[in-house]
Amino acid sequence: MNVKFLYFLVLIVALSSCTSTDECDTSRYCEPFPIDSNWVNLDLTVQSSGVPIVIYNGNIEDNNVVLRDTMYDASFSYYLSTDVRYTVEAYYRSGPNAIIAVDSKRLKSESYVNCDETCYDSDEITLDLELIE
Repeated sequence: MNVKFLYFLVLIVALSSCTSTDECDTSRYCEPFPIDSNWVNLDLTVQSSGVPIVIYNGNIEDNNVVLRDTMYDASFSYYLSTDVRYTVEAYYRSGPNAIIAVDSKRLKSESYVNCDETCYDSDEITLDLELIE
């Protein structure tokens, strides 16, 4: 009788490990379509002559330029493709010298399962190109 009980206990443990461990939160919004773009926010120090910027796919060394622009405001946003690392250079003038600020982050998109449904999520990123005084 003891052996049968032990087999029964092992069977219960084995079957319970096969059940889904995904939680179900019915109050959580589920985006059912993959997210292929999101916002890349740039924070800059304002200069009256503008701040030239260069946005790269990947690292600067890859030299894969997405765009070049000149910023006249302290913040600006671009709507760019997800699952890409973006690196931005900002060129500031300080008398006869140039100061280059650089920041880089990956704009991610992720999927998860909620209530047996595949959901997609992506958070915008902010690149800090402000000068430290």
